[in-house]
Amino acid sequence: MLPIYSAVQPGVSGFERSGNPETPALGRGSRRGIQRADYMRAVFLDRDGVINEDRDDYVKNLGDLKVYPFVPESIRRLNNAHLPVFVISNQQGVAKGLIAEEDLLAIQRQITQRVEAAGGHISAFYYCRHLASDDCPCRKPRPGMLLEAAKEHGIDLADSVMVGDSECDVLAGKAAGCRTVLLLSGHAAAQDLDNLASKPDHVASNLSEATEYIVSLYGKAPKR
Repeated sequence: MLPIYSAVQPGVSGFERSGNPETPALGRGSRRGIQRADYMRAVFLDRDGVINEDRDDYVKNLGDLKVYPFVPESIRRLNNAHLPVFVISNQQGVAKGLIAEEDLLAIQRQITQRVEAAGGHISAFYYCRHLASDDCPCRKPRPGMLLEAAKEHGIDLADSVMVGDSECDVLAGKAAGCRTVLLLSGHAAAQDLDNLASKPDHVASNLSEATEYIVSLYGKAPKR
C-alpha cells in the first residue's frame, strides 16, 4: 500500500501538499507537542463543483477553469470567522496523462489569486493524483488527505467541516470525524439525496449558502 503522504516529482501520480509558503504551519513531527487547546477548527473544500464548475472531461487547464463568482467572498467570510480553508481534491486526470502538473498548479494559482483579491486566503491545497483503481488511502472517499492536513496544521477534525459536491466527499469527511455539507452545485442533485447511503449533516445549494450555515455554527469568535 502506498503511504498516505508522498512527496512526488512533478507529473507523477501521488498525493502532495501545495501550500502558501507564507502560511504558518505545524511541520511533521511537531504534533506530539500540541496541547488539545491548541488545535484549531477548519473548513475543507473539494475543488471541482465547489470552488469552480466541474467538467465530465476534467478541468485540465486555465481555459477550462470557471470559478463560481461567489466563491472568493465566501472564503473571505469563512476566514473572517477565524476558519482557515483547505482544498482537498482528487485529481486522477494527472495519472491519466490528461492534466499536466504545470496546469494543475496554474489552476491553483489562479484560484488563489481570485480568492486573495477578495481578501480571502486558502491555507493549502491537497491533491490525490492516483487513479481510482489504485485503491490508495489518500483518494476520497478515504480520509487520507484530511488526516494529513490535520497532522500538519494541528486541526481538530471533530470540530471541522468537509464541504463537497458528491457522496465521496461526505464519506471522506465522516471517516475523518468531520461535520459534512453536501452542495448541489456539482455532481449531487436534490433528487439524489434520498438515495445516498451516507447522509450529510447539511445540504446547501452552493458554497455561499454553505458559508451562511458554517458561520452560524461557529460565529465570529475563534475557538479557545
